[in-house]
Amino acid sequence: VLEMDFFGGEPLMNLDVLKATVAYAKEQGAKAGKKFLFTTTTNALLLSDDVIRFFNEEMENVVLSLDGRKDVHDAIRKSINGKGTFDLIIDKIKKFISMRGDKSYYVRGTFTAKNLDFAKDVLFIADQGVDSISMEPVVTEIEDLQITDKHLPAIEQEYENLCDEYLQRYAEGKGLNFFHF
Repeated sequence: VLEMDFFGGEPLMNLDVLKATVAYAKEQGAKAGKKFLFTTTTNALLLSDDVIRFFNEEMENVVLSLDGRKDVHDAIRKSINGKGTFDLIIDKIKKFISMRGDKSYYVRGTFTAKNLDFAKDVLFIADQGVDSISMEPVVTEIEDLQITDKHLPAIEQEYENLCDEYLQRYAEGKGLNFFHF
């Protein structure tokens, strides 16, 4: 089994190449007795019904980028016109989830030094109907966003806060799959 992840930039900006690559890999894999599993990470801006159908047919897993609450997401994830993208993607993500069925996906967020209260973002995402979530620290050279040693006590406390809420929701039958505890 071979795995291929389409990631970085935005794979959907060149959907034809993505589709051709999947077809070629499957063809070559069949000749060599190998099976390919594909994953795509997307910012969801170019999600359409056709893309969702393609993902459901060909992608073992799909990762959707959403950093959480509107103000948090929009502070970092901007379109070419400089405006935040939250309003452009939230309904597309919800539609994707409704069409995905039981196939693997998760929503991946990033926390920075500016949103160390990221448990609120995880819970916000869960409240949007997402049951598989990842929230990871930023890796950047932008100093005011960087996570440093001085942030570690706040991050530790935030994981404690998230764990408490996670256990409460689980007890209420509202569990979710959260990566990175």
